Amino acid sequence: MAALYVVIFMAVIGALIGGVTNTIAIKMLFRPYEAKYIFGKKLPFTPGVIPMRRDEASTKLGAIVTEHLLTPEVFVEKINSAESQKFFELFLDKQIETLEKEQTTIRYVLEKISPGLSEKIVNYLNLEINEKINEYSFKLMDREIESLIPSEAKRTLDHEVENLHETINSRVILYLSSEKGAEDIRTMVDDFIENRGKLEKAIKYVISKESLTERIQNELINLLSHEDMKHIEQEFIVTEYHKFIGKKISSYISDEDRSRVTNSIVDEVKNKINIDGIFDYPIVEFSPQLFESFKTTGKHTLRKNVTKYLGKNMPKIIEKLKLAEVIKNQIDSFQLDKLESLVMDVANKEFKMIMFLGYFLGGLIGIIQGLIVVFLN
Repeated sequence: MAALYVVIFMAVIGALIGGVTNTIAIKMLFRPYEAKYIFGKKLPFTPGVIPMRRDEASTKLGAIVTEHLLTPEVFVEKINSAESQKFFELFLDKQIETLEKEQTTIRYVLEKISPGLSEKIVNYLNLEINEKINEYSFKLMDREIESLIPSEAKRTLDHEVENLHETINSRVILYLSSEKGAEDIRTMVDDFIENRGKLEKAIKYVISKESLTERIQNELINLLSHEDMKHIEQEFIVTEYHKFIGKKISSYISDEDRSRVTNSIVDEVKNKINIDGIFDYPIVEFSPQLFESFKTTGKHTLRKNVTKYLGKNMPKIIEKLKLAEVIKNQIDSFQLDKLESLVMDVANKEFKMIMFLGYFLGGLIGIIQGLIVVFLN
C-alpha cells in the first residue's frame, strides 16, 4: 500500500512540475514586458521572449511579407484580375454618373483634390499669359517688319507699292485739274506775288493771275504725266518702302508704348478667356462631345492605361511605400498586452493542450520515477 502512495505522490509531483513549467513557459513568451533588475543586475529571461525579440521579429516579418507574400508580382496579378478590372470599370461608371447627376464643376473637383487649387491654377495661368505675351512682345520688337509679313501678303504688297505711284499721280492730276485745285493754285500765286513788293506790279503788267495760274496748273500736270517723273516717283516710293519694312519694330515703337500695348493685350486675353469663370462650368457642359467620348471609349482607355502604368511601376511603388518598414513600425507600435491578448485568443486551445501535455508528461514521468523507487527499495 505504501508503494502505491509513493507512485501516486511522485505522479502528482511530476504532473505539477510539468504543467506549471509549461504554464510558466507560455507566460514567459510575453511576460514580463520589460527587463527586471535586482541590485542593478538584470534578471535572466527578462523581458519575455516576444518583447525581447520584437524588433528582430518585426524586421524579419516585414521582410518575409514583402519578399515572399506581398510581392510586386502578386499586386500586378491582382490588378490584372477580372475582378479588379470589373471593379475599376464600375468605379469609373459611378464617378461619371455622379458628375452628370450633380453637375459637378471643374472648381469643385480641383478643390476636392486640394483646397485652394483652383485659385492657384488661375493665378498661375494668368501669370503665364502675362509672361508669355511680354516675352513675345520683346522678341517682336527686335524683329524686322518684313519678317512679320506672310510671304503671300508680301508679294501682294510689293506689287501694290510698285504701282502706287500711278494711283498717286492720277489722284494728284485729278485734283490739279479740278476747280478746287485751280483755286488753291490761284491762292498760292496771289500770296507769292503780294509778298514780292515792287515785283508785284511788274508781274501784273507781264501776265495776268489767271494766265499764270493756268500755266502753272498745266505745267504741273505735264510734269506729273511725264514718264521720267513717274519713274522717279516709283523709285522713291519703293526705296522708302523697303527702308521702312527693313527696320526693326523698336525703331517705330518706344518701350513705353510696347508696355502699354502689351498690358492692353494681356487684359483683353484674360477677359476673353476668363479662366476663373471656366472653372465654374459643370464638367459635363464644358465639353459635351469630349465627355460623351470619355463615357463610351475614354473610360476603357483610362482603365487600361492605369492598369498598364501600375503594372509597369509596381516595383517602384512598393519600394516607395516601404511596406517592410511600415509593417515593422506597426508591429513595434502595437501594445504588448493587446498583442498578448490577440495571440492568446488565437492559440488559446493549443496553449491549453501544451499545459495539459505538461501535466500528462510530468505525471507519467512521476509514475515511472515512483515505480523505479519502489523497485529499488
